[in-house]
Amino acid sequence: MDFPNAWATPKVSHTEKDWWVSAFYGFATVDNPEAVKTAMADRLAGTRVYGSILVAPEGANGTLCAPTQALLADTLSALADHIGLSAGFDPTWSRVDRPIFRKLKVQLKREIVTIKNPSASPLTGEGGEHLDAEAWNDLIQDPDTIIIDTRNSFETKVGTFPGAIDPGNLSFSEFPQFVRDQLKGQEDKKIAMFCTGGIRCEKATVFMKNQGFDNVFQLKGGILRYFQQTDDDSNLWEGDCYVFDDRVALNKNMEPGGHISCPVCRMPVAPDQFEHPKFKAGWSCPSCADDPSYHRTRESSMERLKQILLAAKQGKRHLGPQE
Repeated sequence: MDFPNAWATPKVSHTEKDWWVSAFYGFATVDNPEAVKTAMADRLAGTRVYGSILVAPEGANGTLCAPTQALLADTLSALADHIGLSAGFDPTWSRVDRPIFRKLKVQLKREIVTIKNPSASPLTGEGGEHLDAEAWNDLIQDPDTIIIDTRNSFETKVGTFPGAIDPGNLSFSEFPQFVRDQLKGQEDKKIAMFCTGGIRCEKATVFMKNQGFDNVFQLKGGILRYFQQTDDDSNLWEGDCYVFDDRVALNKNMEPGGHISCPVCRMPVAPDQFEHPKFKAGWSCPSCADDPSYHRTRESSMERLKQILLAAKQGKRHLGPQE
């Protein structure tokens, strides 16, 4: 199966970057998700493909890394065939110098991105118009446009587009209530929506159209593809982009921006917070330092940190593939 839009070369330097990363999603009616999970787990057993594949009755979603693009493309082609996605996936590609996941997980879910609202299904409803980076820039610089960041609040704190509304979501399932509470009466406005890779907007725009919003647009391929389609002069993003892997957050050049993930509360910690009095490596960060409920987690975190340092002294990587 071909991937007509999948092979655009990322703008980052590929020097010594031997690993490929693919972020993907596709909506299709899957009659037997369990069979898809089993087939993909068997297919990838023993391979150097790491990351996550989520399979649900509505399709598949995930991020994978592997030492070659061909191996990932073959994996996505097989997955597309298994879920009946005739057009194939339209993945976003990037390069890294090491595996960004420690293992492979193929999981079954009720939804590939959870919104808990049947009226938001791309399989039964029409979503927003997809825009490339140039058209997106024009739209969000229009003062009459409402810009909505559909991600969770901890992600928006790492970076976002100027003027974007943070719905205050702790989870994506809260988004429909935000629309009902905060956007009622603005159905005639132009709505610009974005997320990390595009999948949340597929559902969010369908929901908004069903709520009477006619002028709804979404950033095609999400923030990650926007980074690849823009340069320093045209990129309007502010900050970094949170990602759910070992890189934690990426800058506009698709390179790790220096954030780390707090091992206690899992919140991202920016480099300018490393000197914060509430940041203690492996013990606390500004987000969790005052929360006593994390005490047991702190103890296990410190033990894991000791093991990581011991492995480093031996020239090894604690857990995960030894690449």
